[in-house]
Amino acid sequence: MIIGGGVGGLCLAQGLKKAGVGVTVYERDASQHFRGQGWRLSLKEEGADALRACLPADLFELCVATAIRPATRMTFLDHLLAPKFGKPIPPLPHDRSFGVNRLTLREILLSGLEDVRRFGAEFVRYDLVDGGVRAHFADGTSAVADLLVGADGTYSRVRRQLLPDAEVDDIGGFVYGRTPLTGQTLEWLPEVLLDTFNRVIAPDGRAMSVVTCRTREPLPEAVARLSPSVRLTPMPDYLAWMVSAAEPGGWTVPGAEDPRAFREADGETLHGLARQMIEDFHPAARRVVDEADAPATFPVALRSARPVAPWPATRVTLLGDAIHSMSPGRGEGANTALRDAQTLLRALTAAASGQVSPLEAVRGYEAEMLDYGFAAVTASLSQPFMPRRS
Repeated sequence: MIIGGGVGGLCLAQGLKKAGVGVTVYERDASQHFRGQGWRLSLKEEGADALRACLPADLFELCVATAIRPATRMTFLDHLLAPKFGKPIPPLPHDRSFGVNRLTLREILLSGLEDVRRFGAEFVRYDLVDGGVRAHFADGTSAVADLLVGADGTYSRVRRQLLPDAEVDDIGGFVYGRTPLTGQTLEWLPEVLLDTFNRVIAPDGRAMSVVTCRTREPLPEAVARLSPSVRLTPMPDYLAWMVSAAEPGGWTVPGAEDPRAFREADGETLHGLARQMIEDFHPAARRVVDEADAPATFPVALRSARPVAPWPATRVTLLGDAIHSMSPGRGEGANTALRDAQTLLRALTAAASGQVSPLEAVRGYEAEMLDYGFAAVTASLSQPFMPRRS
């Protein structure tokens, strides 16, 4: 039983189903399209390897075919777009390192799970029972399983019950938006902001990044060629942009004293705040935000989990942001969650074949996951933008 439907949880579900191990995914959302899923994720080797290990071959190839074209250059600029540092980005293996649209990846990960996913299931609590665990949901229903995997994100209710003393720090936030990328856009967009990994930084620390999101292959053609049964939402080309304040608490919603107001603000309000934050930036940078899909703008709260000591293995475990939520500076979060999925899949298939007991499998997974997971949390705070170590 998996609680939560992030990339790690769905990847694990795909792997378990592929291995013939029974699994059910419970999500609180009413449907797979109930809420926005963000815009873009960067998959590195460990994330891509996990997808390859867990997914049927056609779905993995569909992830690669619908990936976002890679950046060709890294560049850091001042707020007027004067270059401060830049270097070419060497080509990487096309199936080992690539960007993906979040919604597209989620739809691919949900494909083939129609018989094992349950929407509208808001998790409330669990009870350990003889040889297993019972999960209780807000509608009064419950379900029993051999193992419960909490993959329910940074605000995990499973973690809250399993590890009540675990702490997650609030380290700030930024505004994330999307701007359509059309032929007209390409006429005025500076080359330094197109197909680059960039960061535009003002003297006081305010910053902006712009990511070009164009798929390698049109989605309908990729689906028809690789996996015709999959249904993907059309995804026109776009620019994903992020605007951050100079200080962690630098976002203030007019007329609101409660710090939660930023996280709860609507898209139009957040779009206006982003425009104000970069009002003295280069006109082209401002135009990227001005022409955005304002209602689609949303806040990203930055959270970083404090390390936790190993706990006695039970029929409940955690995966991804539910245990090691981290700053997105290095792009490690989704990759680490996918690594969790592959590591736990390996442990559970060993248990299913009788090589180890279920509790031994969980214990081994947790020991390995806590080691590399919190190493990634530490690196995301102390060495943002640094290359990954093997």
